[in-house]
Amino acid sequence: LAEAGGGCCPGASHNKFAYNETGQVRIRAGLPIYECNSRCRCGADCPNRVVQKGIRYDLCIFRTGNGRGWGVRTLERIRKNSFVMEYVGEIITSEEAERRGQVYDRQGATYLFDLDYVEDVYTVDAAHYGNISHFVNHSCDPNLQVYNVFIENLDERLPRIALFATRPIRAGEELTFDYNMHVDPVDAESTRMDSNFGLAGGGLGSSPRARGRIECKCGAATCRKYLF
Repeated sequence: LAEAGGGCCPGASHNKFAYNETGQVRIRAGLPIYECNSRCRCGADCPNRVVQKGIRYDLCIFRTGNGRGWGVRTLERIRKNSFVMEYVGEIITSEEAERRGQVYDRQGATYLFDLDYVEDVYTVDAAHYGNISHFVNHSCDPNLQVYNVFIENLDERLPRIALFATRPIRAGEELTFDYNMHVDPVDAESTRMDSNFGLAGGGLGSSPRARGRIECKCGAATCRKYLF
């Protein structure tokens, strides 16, 4: 299972086994993760079943104090490279995403994530359907990293979006990821967040891809000063 080619699900797709024996991701961001699925003979304890088990940590939604709206913090320590949560929402076409993006901009917040691992056809919209990832804020120095995961589906246009810890995370620490995080090995300009979770008010106007620069409030020492 350690190498690409043959054997289990990753090898059948000519990719490396993504996890170590404790379920921590061990491949670099940008490489896809292929987990075992319902057709496999292995059980729930298979080390290649991680994202499909869902959130395993106690997480909490809270109100930020610096104008970033709601945020998410962990109530327990998270080990480096551990799976934390999946970005979940309604899958829509990119054309519909453009239309909704203009509406969301007028409301002051959007929740659109382009699924452009290989081509920009679909988008995840977490505005009305989703999980706690709906509330995760941006940071220029994030503690979560995006990975593209395939489980019951091999259509590369429809990866599942999984967030893994980039470092050990303390109990009580806010969880963040970079909305401009590049993880696509084919196109470095691809696979980026199209929205600002924490934005409250402001009348942005235009669509996410066409609007002007948005000031970043993450407070990181390496802050780029602007989200987009």
